Amino acid sequence: MGKLPDANTVEALQRITGVQIQRRYGEGATDFDHRTQPAITVRGLTQVQNFIDGRASYSASGGRALDLEGVPPELLSGIDVYKNAPSNIIEGGVGGAVNLRTRKPFDAAGQVVSMTAKGNYYDRVDKFGGSISGLYSNRYDTGIGEIGVLFNAVYSKSQYRQDGLLAGPFGPIPTGTTIAGAPTNAQVPFGFEIYDDTGDRKRLGVAAAIQWQASDAVLVTAQYQGTKYWFNRTGAYYYDYNNRNVTDPLPGGTFTWNDEGYATSGSIRNQTFETGRFDQELWSATQNMTFNVAWDVNDRMKATFDAQYLTSYYNADRNGHVLSLYTQAGQTALTTPHATTVDFDLRGKYPRWDVRNPGLLNTAANYTTPFVADSLQRNEADQLALAYDLEYDMEGSFLSKLRGGARYADNTINLRGTWNGVCLSALGADPSCSAPAGTALIPLTRNPQLAMPGPSKNWFDGNTVVNGLLYPAFPAGDGVWAQTKALYALFGARTKDAFTPGDLNEQTEKTYTVWGVADYAGELGGIRIDGGVGVRLVKTEATSIGTQFATVAVPGGGTRQVLSPISVVNDYTRALPSFNVRARFTDELQARFAFSKGLARPNFDQLSTNLTLNNPNQVNPITGRPSAGSGNPRLRPIESDNYDLTLEWYFASAGSLTGGVFYKKVNGFLAGGTVVQSYNGVAYDVGTTVNSGNGTVKGAEIGYQQFYDFLPGLLSGLGLQANYTYVDSNVSNPFASPGTNIPQQVPLEKLSKHSYNLGPVGIQRELMTAATR
Repeated sequence: MGKLPDANTVEALQRITGVQIQRRYGEGATDFDHRTQPAITVRGLTQVQNFIDGRASYSASGGRALDLEGVPPELLSGIDVYKNAPSNIIEGGVGGAVNLRTRKPFDAAGQVVSMTAKGNYYDRVDKFGGSISGLYSNRYDTGIGEIGVLFNAVYSKSQYRQDGLLAGPFGPIPTGTTIAGAPTNAQVPFGFEIYDDTGDRKRLGVAAAIQWQASDAVLVTAQYQGTKYWFNRTGAYYYDYNNRNVTDPLPGGTFTWNDEGYATSGSIRNQTFETGRFDQELWSATQNMTFNVAWDVNDRMKATFDAQYLTSYYNADRNGHVLSLYTQAGQTALTTPHATTVDFDLRGKYPRWDVRNPGLLNTAANYTTPFVADSLQRNEADQLALAYDLEYDMEGSFLSKLRGGARYADNTINLRGTWNGVCLSALGADPSCSAPAGTALIPLTRNPQLAMPGPSKNWFDGNTVVNGLLYPAFPAGDGVWAQTKALYALFGARTKDAFTPGDLNEQTEKTYTVWGVADYAGELGGIRIDGGVGVRLVKTEATSIGTQFATVAVPGGGTRQVLSPISVVNDYTRALPSFNVRARFTDELQARFAFSKGLARPNFDQLSTNLTLNNPNQVNPITGRPSAGSGNPRLRPIESDNYDLTLEWYFASAGSLTGGVFYKKVNGFLAGGTVVQSYNGVAYDVGTTVNSGNGTVKGAEIGYQQFYDFLPGLLSGLGLQANYTYVDSNVSNPFASPGTNIPQQVPLEKLSKHSYNLGPVGIQRELMTAATR
């Protein structure tokens, strides 16, 4: 993979059949505000286990995935994707597993020196970026055996600008409003929004390895991989904010409609706007240190001892700043002096919308400064894993090999995060946002430096908000946090600079695993078959430590909040069997069938145990119980039964055509929900995350890759890589209820039914041959 021109490891993964990615901020990446959700799916599922050289790895974001977009692909020699993992593969993904393979000095016969350089030009943001990498590897004969050393380093920087125009949501035409030609199922937008994202990324990757062939029977390998990732983002948004729950199409306006009844052009009235800017700085790092001893005990038995220590941190500074066309607290689009009519047209190459009074959006005197926000995140995680594996060759029997092993892993993660918002009015900074309706908001003219013109140059080719608008601006400062503090100082407000008990959660997780696989090989009806049958037995012990916040009554009236530490233990044991068989019809044509059970543990942020018990005297009139909110450290893992059938044709040493069908039955998808739990003798309705959804994922895929070695000269290194995947999912909807029009079954989020990848490639044919084997 490191030889292909991919911006990051996420984009490298889309070359593999059955892998889908999402793109954010100009590259294959996940949303900054949802970092615990991976940027990739395997056959429609986001619960994908991540490995570095076969060892479980994750970042400290609060999820279970490694931050793949922060890993430079130049560090890798290849990527393996397990879509139906056998029992020897570490558990953790119902969608599959992704293994990042790094280089080792004994991979090459002798000295290797390599340097690469790449330059990029990003036309929307009009900036340059690129990457540079270097690798040195060599082997030396010494008096204590052969020793190999390798060092690999990569640095890259990229830029981006992401322009977005959003229409909707849509709703019905209000009763009494007449629109000529409107269909009976007509839907018009509540309003419109644009966003204007710019930023940059930097990646630094370092890998080192030492291998020592101590004797013919003993190989010792020590490796280090370290990655650092910096992401800087300026996100400016301009959005309708009408404070109304009905649409307002212009009576007598001219509209067009699509076949589903949605308006594709027209006019909506009584629209007012706010604009928000949210700057973010992320810096994270992961270090993975491993030690491995492989020992050929005798001609038939091999033993391997492996130790891994992984450490990671994930830090982020964030802020928020809003400008508004409202002048007083409590206004709606019907009472603000700055409402307008919007004309829109969603047809053609570029959608567009604009206001009828052109000077409204770009005049500073129309705006106020109602809200500022700040946020800090400082997460840390580490993992110690020890494994011992044995392999015994049966020499010629139908059972060709017996394999087994044991693994112990000890994980600790500390989640630390704040969120602090302050409303601003003529009464001053108001953290409770309790200023009464009619209170004047602070005019922008008091601090005119807090606005900047927008949108960006040539935004959507200049067809929307043609006369421009204003975005929020921050005072000067060295970095996001310094700018945030300077902004707060202008209004006499304070940032939240320290973590309080509600911002903290510590979790430990220990897993104890034993596994065994019996490999077999022989003939059945003249067809060569081989495969394996095995089982993986896993015990998980997890502890989540946090704080309980309880509102209690005090003598004489009123309430007070009582804080107390809480610790919740959750343990479970699962048996995960697997079976796979390959039928080799010829040396070029083969079929495979595989079955396995898999599990995916909930994300660490979902297992947080902080609990808030609201006033027990304020009850829900329907349930008769007070409310509470919490993470859910008692969540059970998501589990799946996986079935695969493939047909593979290796028609050339550098070409293949493969196809397959698959089916997954999944139990325990996670969703927001309410459970009843008792605390201090009182039953509460606790809003939390629950295991509520069951469903199926099924589909088919086909992949083709070939290097055209029959072409003359340098052209013989050219090739084509193509794949297509169809995925259909059906999951129970936790928000559905009998007697409503809410569907009982829904597809998985972040899932495209159809995905494909097509691209020319040109690398050495020997790499393709090795991958095919």
